[in-house]
Amino acid sequence: MKIQSVLGPVDTADLGQVLMHEHLTCADWSMRMNFGSRFYEADKVTEMSCGMLGKAAQQGVATVVDGTPVNLGRDVHLMREVARRTGLNIIASTGFYYQEEPWLGFRDEEQIYDLLMGDCTDGIQGTDSKPGILKAGVARAGGTPLLNKVLHATGRVAAETGLPIFCHHDPSVHSGGEILDLFESCGVPANRVILGHSGDTTELEYLTAMLERGCWLGMDRFGFCDRDLGLEPRVDTIARLCEMGWGSKLLLSHDLAAYLAFWDSWETTKNSDYLHLEEDFTFIHRRVLPALRERGLEPAVVDGLLTANPRIFFEGTSSH
Repeated sequence: MKIQSVLGPVDTADLGQVLMHEHLTCADWSMRMNFGSRFYEADKVTEMSCGMLGKAAQQGVATVVDGTPVNLGRDVHLMREVARRTGLNIIASTGFYYQEEPWLGFRDEEQIYDLLMGDCTDGIQGTDSKPGILKAGVARAGGTPLLNKVLHATGRVAAETGLPIFCHHDPSVHSGGEILDLFESCGVPANRVILGHSGDTTELEYLTAMLERGCWLGMDRFGFCDRDLGLEPRVDTIARLCEMGWGSKLLLSHDLAAYLAFWDSWETTKNSDYLHLEEDFTFIHRRVLPALRERGLEPAVVDGLLTANPRIFFEGTSSH
């Protein structure tokens, strides 16, 4: 089966090890255009992205899913250049994040649907690169009228194109059921949906309830162990779920960016020792996989978290 990377179709058999949710950059286009090099330098971000993802490639990663939605600064030209230089398969997303935006709030659903469908049929930003996945987001506040409209448009595109959906969600408010219900109302089965950032909780009852619905769980915030839930609780939750027989429905990633402009200043970022960070795109290989093996998990289960599981997810053949 073929799926779209930014440089063209890739056979799912050739995906290799996959990081299922990363970002080359999240840097707002309005800020870029107005503040220039005070906020963003394209050549430097490209250099940093290639260097950091090149280290992941040396660890065995072959494919990176860039989960940047349109309104967080998605940059397909950056993705294409990094794919060319590193040899990685980079899969782009289309869709919108959860912020309340007037550019979306005053549009009807059909216009939003048409914008997203255009990416899928015509290509992104004037290129022939097409998305391999749809991106959505639900914050702690849950569904709002605007967000439900955007999610419904996204679900319709997913149902029509066959693309899967990654949905940012906050497991602390147990919004997964609501998300799955909405997408299922659009014709998207749960086995085509990742509930992202599920590793931010250790609440096994909630996580298993979502797994029983048939969705995938993104255990995908290993780039934030120093700010949020630490490494050990995240690893323990994955190990417990694997021991309960759910290992084939979990997807690993870091949710990192070479330049994440939410809170990191450009001056700080570009002057950092970015090739020698503790939490980078190799953290899962260096810290997480060894910790899971130490827990006694079968090698095939551990290896499958980065290989078999992403392949099966993209092929759409799994329903637990």
